[in-house]
Amino acid sequence: MLSSLLRFTSAVLLLSAVTFAQNTPDEASLLMQLDRDFDKATAEKGVDGWVAYFAPNGSMLGDTSKPITGADEIRKAMEPAFNDSSFSLRWHPIKAEMMIPGVLGYTVGRWERLRKNKENKLMKSTGSYTSIWKKQPDGSWKIVLDTGNPDGPPVEIK
Repeated sequence: MLSSLLRFTSAVLLLSAVTFAQNTPDEASLLMQLDRDFDKATAEKGVDGWVAYFAPNGSMLGDTSKPITGADEIRKAMEPAFNDSSFSLRWHPIKAEMMIPGVLGYTVGRWERLRKNKENKLMKSTGSYTSIWKKQPDGSWKIVLDTGNPDGPPVEIK
């Protein structure tokens, strides 16, 4: 009797695991798509698109000596760039992985920024980035940390 109960319990657990695996989306693929959506929203909506993908406690690490944290501070830091009509920031993810499935993951990729300098010359910068995503209480994924590194100094586009 006990043996039958153990087999039955094992079969139920195995079927439950298979069913769960089939019904659970590939979270790394989801993060790749979210990162692409983030790029598109930023291209279309500027700073509003940028800020929308950050968690309330999200941070950016950039050229400053300390992190920029929270939607208001991130908006304040990025608004001047997005208000410049020559400014463009685009990126594409190359890889996504889960660090803690269902909780925390990251995307890495390449970015390209265009903007005019003080001499009104169009300059291009490229580099790599990492965004760390955390699942929020409402089930959405938001960025808790975004950082990037340039390949080198900007180059003039002629």
